[in-house]
Amino acid sequence: MNQKLTKTAALLFLLFLKPVVFQAQETKSPFKVNLSEDGKRYIKFGANFQLWGRYTELNPNSKIGDNVVSQSTDIVVRRLRIQAMGMLTDKVFFHIQTGQNNINFTQNSGPSNAPLSILDAIGEYHFNNQFHLGGGLTAWGAGTTRYSANSSSSQLTLDAPIYQQNMNISSTFGNRNLSIYAKGLLFNKLSYRAAITNPYRNATSSLNLNSTISTHTPRAQYAGMLTYAFADVESNTEAYNKGTYLGTKKIFNIAIGYLKQAKAMWRVNPNDATAILYDDMNILGLDVFYDKPISAKGDALTLYAAYNNSNFGKNYTRSISTPDPAIVDGSLVNGSGNGFIGVGTGNIYYGQVGYLFVKPTNPATKGRLQVYAAGQIADLDALNNPMSLYELGANYYLTGTLGPKLSLGYQNRAIFEKTGIQYPQSDRKSMLVLQFQISF
Repeated sequence: MNQKLTKTAALLFLLFLKPVVFQAQETKSPFKVNLSEDGKRYIKFGANFQLWGRYTELNPNSKIGDNVVSQSTDIVVRRLRIQAMGMLTDKVFFHIQTGQNNINFTQNSGPSNAPLSILDAIGEYHFNNQFHLGGGLTAWGAGTTRYSANSSSSQLTLDAPIYQQNMNISSTFGNRNLSIYAKGLLFNKLSYRAAITNPYRNATSSLNLNSTISTHTPRAQYAGMLTYAFADVESNTEAYNKGTYLGTKKIFNIAIGYLKQAKAMWRVNPNDATAILYDDMNILGLDVFYDKPISAKGDALTLYAAYNNSNFGKNYTRSISTPDPAIVDGSLVNGSGNGFIGVGTGNIYYGQVGYLFVKPTNPATKGRLQVYAAGQIADLDALNNPMSLYELGANYYLTGTLGPKLSLGYQNRAIFEKTGIQYPQSDRKSMLVLQFQISF
């Protein structure tokens, strides 16, 4: 009787298991190819496309063509990404990513002539979970804070805090360089990354009393970050950090990072106009990231705060504009038509908060709504008063997951002018963007 009961139970278990296995096969990602039965060796494919429709109040003296204009509307392919990655053996990992940024009407040759660029091309050897060694064109040595290398498909705000990527003065794409790096997980809670970078040489630069980027052959660049996880540990497969998990994980991290390069900057000696002074680049970063569900209803809270102390030499400033809808005459220091002074010698503070609303009660409704606010304060030595920028917006996830989404974002930025050696704030300008994103 016991044997019959055992056989009957086993048969019922197999009958129950069969549809579960079939369902798992049906939901398997079509973009992942397993190279081994256990799935530990694989090749995975992905893509990300961000389309913007944008209205911008332009900085004073901005030009489109030969005309001075105060505002513009344009369509922008903000990002295009196509990638492949995977474990080819139990120890060897690769990641290749191609794409392009900021395709809009200002390209006189036409967007079809904007070539795809190699963004990532790396190979890694995994000695164990504690030590991965790799190299190539990568963002593993990008900088000091979380969004020095951001996952664009999962960012909370309409765009990442680009200043964290522009801290790196010698990268063609802001946060990617030719590097050798090490990374891993220590004590099951402490993630680390460290890199030595061979920076690109700056082709043109002016020499004046304030620091600018040297055109001499650059010295090596050193970068590293330590991240401690109080809750779930994030994956370190890729260099790029997520901006939100939509309540699927419980994340609470604190991190510290550094970026340095000897004699990266130069300026004229004020006591001898024929002599050159050199300044090192030294940047320190501290940040905290929190992303957790609030209740069983599926709502979730995302919080992020960052501090950077940056030293590029005397009174260095740099404008950020993504992307340029115009060009600007030299009477302002904000750069191109939507530019703002976001990087320089001094202290920079940044924060963002996002709230994901509860899951819909109707099972047929899959969409999820998330609202956010963000702000940056750049208290730089060259400015009479700190530059401030704030953003408000919302994301609607069409499938309720990190895939296709619609976003609406509003940004307001401070405008500065140059009067002699002074940089007083003169105005504020705004930008409104509607985004459609497709990613897998």
